[in-house]
Amino acid sequence: MKILPKVIMLLFLAVFAVNAQENQDLQLHPHMRTSVYLHPVALLAGLNAKIPLIYVTVENPLSLYNALIVKPSVWASADGYRIGSDLGIRHYPAGRGEGMYLSLQAGGFYLSVDDIEISFDFDFGEETKKKRNKNSAWWFDAMGYFGYSYKYAYISIYSDTGVGYGCVAGTCSLMFDLNFGIGIPF
Repeated sequence: MKILPKVIMLLFLAVFAVNAQENQDLQLHPHMRTSVYLHPVALLAGLNAKIPLIYVTVENPLSLYNALIVKPSVWASADGYRIGSDLGIRHYPAGRGEGMYLSLQAGGFYLSVDDIEISFDFDFGEETKKKRNKNSAWWFDAMGYFGYSYKYAYISIYSDTGVGYGCVAGTCSLMFDLNFGIGIPF
């Protein structure tokens, strides 16, 4: 009777050791490192428009075929902000952890904007803004992407295009998205 718990414990340790060895082999693969990407085009366009657009993509490989994607983002201006994140899965059909991929993502964001009335003073040629209301809404979307990624020892790059469906404050429509990210693998 006392031998049964010892046998179960030994089997458990054997399975754990084999699984640990497989995971260790995958961790040594260069494309199995977590990458954190910044989106330089969105950042530069936002800075040019004086609206910081901060997009980050975190890719955490689950295997050489699949990776978990988390894309937190923040838009901020004097008139409002949007904060939230996408969560999805990226699938590499070739099983190399890089190259062509397909991705499905869903996102949830909180949007808060000021309803602004703009009036023009014809006597002095000045534009004045009057804030009327603060409006807030939830933004939900589901997107499918087709893209390509390059992964090197010290830098990772990806670009993709997506189409999906999004709803903001009860109004839903077709959405399109383009992404370009430059990242660092850890």
